[in-house]
Amino acid sequence: MYKYLQILCIAVLFSGCFDSNSLEDAKQICLKDNKNFYIAETLNYRTGKYEPRVICE
Repeated sequence: MYKYLQILCIAVLFSGCFDSNSLEDAKQICLKDNKNFYIAETLNYRTGKYEPRVICE
């Protein structure tokens, strides 16, 4: 039983890493709050690659 609990905890923790709609969700939140938004390319220091990021103002 303890083994299954560990597997379940790991699966729940890593399920947050696979959100493919996060840019669209952030864009909708900005529009709902009547804020201006733009998408900027920011550097991910862990991978060394540029990734898109929604910025609300």
